[in-house]
Amino acid sequence: MFLRRLLAVAGLGLGAMFAAGSVAANPATDPATDLKPFPAPQAGQTRYVLNLESRPLEEDYEVQLIVGKTIPTDCNRQWFMGSLSEETVQGWGYGYYVLNDVKGPASTLMGCPEESRKDRFVSVQGEGFKVRYNSRLPLVVYVPEGFQLRYRLWRASDETWEVSAAD
Repeated sequence: MFLRRLLAVAGLGLGAMFAAGSVAANPATDPATDLKPFPAPQAGQTRYVLNLESRPLEEDYEVQLIVGKTIPTDCNRQWFMGSLSEETVQGWGYGYYVLNDVKGPASTLMGCPEESRKDRFVSVQGEGFKVRYNSRLPLVVYVPEGFQLRYRLWRASDETWEVSAAD
């Protein structure tokens, strides 16, 4: 009886040890920290890497990628124009995002008092800047040199509303 109990406890301990070893992430192969599969930034590009924290119900979240730069502005509204495209690392299936062609800045044309001049962060407007939330892989974004990356999280509300059928 004692021997059977000892073997059971020892077996549980070994099983837990092997399970822990198989679950623990190896930093060299953890996709959240290993950037080897991703291409190096091309000349004139900067690579940004965003590691998101794990959240319950990640499908309820989206990440808004905000690319821009701080430039002198006045009371007019300024913006850059461009599209963020998703690319795939061949052989791995990991996605990454590239902003290649940025135009602008564009601006409204109001007359502004001199005291309205100051440096502000001006973002790129266009398609593809809202992406799926995924804490298991890094968000890798390539932008033109001189541009910065910021982000905002969007979360779905728990509240829903019923829609009536149209007659």
